[in-house]
Amino acid sequence: MTRSIFLSFIAGFFSGALGRSFFVINNAMALFVFLLGALFLAAYFLGNKKSPLVLFLSFFLIGACLGVSRYNLSNSRENILTFYENTGQKIKISGMVIEGPKIQNKYAKIIFRADSIEDRGESAKILLTVPRYPEFEYGDILTLEGKLEEPENLDGGFDWKGYLAKDNIYFEIFLPRISSREPSSGPYFVGPIKKFLFSLRSKFLDNLSTVLPEPQSSYLAGLTLGDRTDLPSNLKDEFKKVGVIHLVVLSGYNISIVADSILSILRWLSFSVLSRTMITAVGIVLFSIMAGGSATIVRAAIMGLLLLFARETGRVYQALSALIAAAFLMALFNPKLLRFDGSFQLSFLATLSLIIFLPRIEKYFKWITNKFKLREAILSTISTQIFVLPLLIASSGYVSLVSFPANVLILGLVPLTMFFGFITGVAGFLWRPLSQIISWPTYWLAAWQLWVIKFFSKFSFAIFEIRGTSAITVILVYLFLAIFILYMYFRENEQKKI
Repeated sequence: MTRSIFLSFIAGFFSGALGRSFFVINNAMALFVFLLGALFLAAYFLGNKKSPLVLFLSFFLIGACLGVSRYNLSNSRENILTFYENTGQKIKISGMVIEGPKIQNKYAKIIFRADSIEDRGESAKILLTVPRYPEFEYGDILTLEGKLEEPENLDGGFDWKGYLAKDNIYFEIFLPRISSREPSSGPYFVGPIKKFLFSLRSKFLDNLSTVLPEPQSSYLAGLTLGDRTDLPSNLKDEFKKVGVIHLVVLSGYNISIVADSILSILRWLSFSVLSRTMITAVGIVLFSIMAGGSATIVRAAIMGLLLLFARETGRVYQALSALIAAAFLMALFNPKLLRFDGSFQLSFLATLSLIIFLPRIEKYFKWITNKFKLREAILSTISTQIFVLPLLIASSGYVSLVSFPANVLILGLVPLTMFFGFITGVAGFLWRPLSQIISWPTYWLAAWQLWVIKFFSKFSFAIFEIRGTSAITVILVYLFLAIFILYMYFRENEQKKI
């Protein structure tokens, strides 16, 4: 009963926050929903018949009220009114680089936390588009001048403005004139660690590029650290066409491989379960910071650890509860990601599929050999494709018709490729000849996967356009999928009783 109440409340919170992202719902309406939920709750406790449906509905409505109120609070912009007053004007301002850079051809994008304008005690995040060189680093203190603008949505229907707003970025400056730059150690304790890990990341990528040719070097950089800086544009197009762009986007799957590798080493060294868990968690946190430390990467780390927990323990329901609780906490911290953060949505759905769907279909595929983890690759691909495909079609307007065979031929080798990629990069810190020797299997593994991608991208029917998929259609598809999963769950329970 307690678990059902918990799920009802969270479902209400998600519904309220998501509904508020589409429609304007003020706090007065949210208060009305709360009172309605309180009324149902009173009716349950005071009534003669204790209907669980009434109890669940009351917590759903109370959760919906909280979701709407939390979204309204996160969307408040009263503390940046001075910045809005200065949009469209040239401003001179100082602040610190808090994230970046992300390279895009000749330019780089960095997130800059600006100090107050006119000494009114306000601060705001601003997206800066700057030349690729000189490179800026986390913690740099900049004084700059440029035209402050509000973001505009891009062609093709992508809500760029909403995507930035989810991280409370409401302004941007294109090619500002930077008059001064000073290094900073950043916040006490955290800043120096973050700067050290960023420098470690840069040296690691240099080690890969020294012993591996292109495009294998760029592919390994994307696979191991999610760095797509130097990935050729034609290769990015091939990845998208074949439906494997997720390989070079740091996701919960990639991080679960890192966690699995750390656990395997600690298990071999006979560490206790508690020690293994704590060391792995710390390792994932440090790895996430080194990979960029963005909110997206942190969310991927959480999803990856939950996926590993599900696989290691086999406790599906505990892992499912942990996944839902983690998603709730993330949404409580930032409710905008429910609609505007595609990375969160895809990571959640992919992790959910591997927790609740893959175990239920595994028994039907025992006839497939698991040599070279072939069965695992096929079932993981089937599960994740089913769960993420509707969202991918709605967001991109395209569907890859060769994604399934390409993923089957690639995913089974990804853990091994990541392992050799990491060893190659780490060996570069110790002894360059050792790094060169280890780079040989790394090169051939990467070369095979890139060949598969290039081969499938040549098919004229590789990608199919599907335009005009509405949000309602996507919701209905996932509703049908949820009903199907529930049907499988109840059918399993009935068979167990027999």
